[in-house]
Amino acid sequence: MNGKKVVGLMVYLLGIGLGIAKPPVERLACMKVPSGEVCTGVNTPLLLIELGLVAVGALLLGLDHGFKNDQELNGWLGVSTGLGFAIIGGYARITELLLFGVALATIGLLVYKVGRAGHAR
Repeated sequence: MNGKKVVGLMVYLLGIGLGIAKPPVERLACMKVPSGEVCTGVNTPLLLIELGLVAVGALLLGLDHGFKNDQELNGWLGVSTGLGFAIIGGYARITELLLFGVALATIGLLVYKVGRAGHAR
């Protein structure tokens, strides 16, 4: 394992670890809601930092792997980035981010499989 892969893995895991240690959801000051729920909001800068770390880490890992064609690389990036986004969204209970991550990972898996099948011919 060379330096770029190690750095990529560390950045990727740092993004996921930051999403678990400090979820990007914070409690807001609000009036008392009749249902007893607490008003929450998304800390957008923190969320962007976490998602950016996951995306950059996945890119560094993927660029140094040596895929056979671009479709394999793009599919792998979709799967790894989508899984990272889904983990962060699921832990922070941001349903939209969770669903986006799952959809991105699914599409990435399909692109990866098409890239593998196209290269096998």
